[in-house]
Amino acid sequence: MREEHLFGIRLYPATVSADVVSGTREIGSVHDGEFLVMEDSDGTTSVYDVATGECLPLNRDRRATEGFLEAFAEYLSSGPPAPTPVTMTAEQAAERLRAFREGQVRPRILAGNGLSHRTRLRRLRKRLHAIDSTATGPDSWWSGLIEEAENDLL
Repeated sequence: MREEHLFGIRLYPATVSADVVSGTREIGSVHDGEFLVMEDSDGTTSVYDVATGECLPLNRDRRATEGFLEAFAEYLSSGPPAPTPVTMTAEQAAERLRAFREGQVRPRILAGNGLSHRTRLRRLRKRLHAIDSTATGPDSWWSGLIEEAENDLL
């Protein structure tokens, strides 16, 4: 079993690097090398798309990138536990689908000590903004993950 990394992002230990482009060094990967996390000579980090050569800004420095990953990890761990899989017979599944189509299915209330989504999201936004406010904008690499958090899809 391979080790899982949040959002597929794996940062290498700070001492490991490989020069890929002049003035930059590889400090991590996303999705097992589909993208590379790069650090520029000024310390800024970016995500390099291996297939297209496109480079998207990530954070002002490695520490901010690590902080964003920690903030998202805290957001995820402070919520309710994930629901367990449900096994149904074909008849039960058909009945559930019928009820869903008729608007009769209501969300299950999960027991647990998780914080409300609103509280978790407020804390996440505040923490991300404090770490690196320029990386939280709509054109940032993180914007998709922030939007998924806002919609409670993470």
